[in-house]
Amino acid sequence: MMISQEKYAVVPPWVIAMYKTMFFRNCMVHPNTKKNEQDRFCIDCLCSFCSHCIPAHIRHKHVKIRRYVYSDVINRHDLCKLFDCSGIQTYHTNKTKVLFLKQRNHHRQQQQPINSKDYSCIICDRNLQDNSLYCSIACKV
Repeated sequence: MMISQEKYAVVPPWVIAMYKTMFFRNCMVHPNTKKNEQDRFCIDCLCSFCSHCIPAHIRHKHVKIRRYVYSDVINRHDLCKLFDCSGIQTYHTNKTKVLFLKQRNHHRQQQQPINSKDYSCIICDRNLQDNSLYCSIACKV
């Protein structure tokens, strides 16, 4: 399968900024407030923020970042409205389809399920559950 180079040239800058961002740190604007984890990303400001900062970003496009298996994930439905998610492995958590933001850690020895085909990320070679091309948003961009 040939991959179009045009796809790579069209990656929005906010996607790159989002996967480089560290999430779930305490918000510096609300340091003494409970539940101040930066678990959202503002597409207009290119920054993470906490739930208490929402009023400052109310007219901006933003997405919520979640944690799954100690990794940052994003709701697939939310991201597909803003970015072409095709080819990225989808995972299920709490009845929601999610995408990993960053490359998943390689286990020492990845165990291949019985009767599984050989599917792997074309960038980092991580085992995949189906014929997706990428294990994460980072690998796609």
